[in-house]
Amino acid sequence: MPRILHNNITALWWRLTTFHLIIYGEMKVTMKPTRRRFISVSASVMAAGTLQANGVQAAPQKLELYKWQGVAMGAAAQMSLYAASETQAKILFQKCENEIERLEVIFSLFKPNSDISRLNATGQLRNPNFELVELLSRCKSYSQLTNGAFDVTIQPLWKFYQTHFSGSNADIPAAELDKVLELVGAEAILLSANKISLAKPNMAISLNGVAQGYLTDKISDILRQDGFENILVNMGETFALGTHQDGRNWTIGITSPQDQSQIAQLVKMNDQAIATSGGYGSPFSGNGHHHLLNPKTGLSANIYASVSVIATDSLTADMLSTAFYIMPMHEIDAVWHKFPQLQRAIFIDFNGNVTEKRV
Repeated sequence: MPRILHNNITALWWRLTTFHLIIYGEMKVTMKPTRRRFISVSASVMAAGTLQANGVQAAPQKLELYKWQGVAMGAAAQMSLYAASETQAKILFQKCENEIERLEVIFSLFKPNSDISRLNATGQLRNPNFELVELLSRCKSYSQLTNGAFDVTIQPLWKFYQTHFSGSNADIPAAELDKVLELVGAEAILLSANKISLAKPNMAISLNGVAQGYLTDKISDILRQDGFENILVNMGETFALGTHQDGRNWTIGITSPQDQSQIAQLVKMNDQAIATSGGYGSPFSGNGHHHLLNPKTGLSANIYASVSVIATDSLTADMLSTAFYIMPMHEIDAVWHKFPQLQRAIFIDFNGNVTEKRV
């Protein structure tokens, strides 16, 4: 049976295997990867009165806060919205679920017959879905703009680490690493409306660092188009659409990499997205090897403990939190102006010190 979620406590979720963000004033859940979804009423507010056709002020419409939780792209996912009835909320949540399932068939590495899985298996994909061409085009652009710090062709490198450390904690053999690095490079993704090709045999793409942001934006667009203005969407990345119904900004707590039960920084959000990258979430070994790999060196990046990016859209926040985690600050300074969607970045070092950079 699904658990009922209660109001006025904190919401927790994770990207990959770690908690990065806490949403204040929402709900507390510890979510497992399950397809079970449910709706619960956890708060109610009174919307402002509306004018009737005769100009008389109508009675305020009672709205209630409905919450959905499930799994999207292999990650825990959640939506919160104010609606007039449970029926209205269910209809909208079903529309969003349909979009999640449609995009998973394109992007998910967890599905062997997805577009991305078939592209990796054969090195080419004919008549690809528009969304895959669109996303890969954006990925190639961001790879170039970040001078290669962001690169979705890193999948062979990730698999190399996974295979190596599944049987040994020995250091990575340099010669083998160099050989795998020859397969990394977004410039080798060949794109057209009719075909996607990987120029080198054994190349592969992972969209784990971007598909969740792309999906978050798509779901936010659906909700916005249906007239909803006070929504919090988390499909692995978080987008705050408008504010709370009462006008308060959404408050996001960035967890401390050193102690994930503690908050390192609070962020107020209104029509913004946030994404956090941290190597502490998915370690390959106990000696500093983790999933956030530098596409140039093949080594796990260890400049920062975590990097959070706030932007006007989730995809930008997603890609740049990954890229900035790899880049030293002087390189970030050099490319910052290239991203008009970028608003803030928050860097936490291994001693827990917080540095913030704004537009």
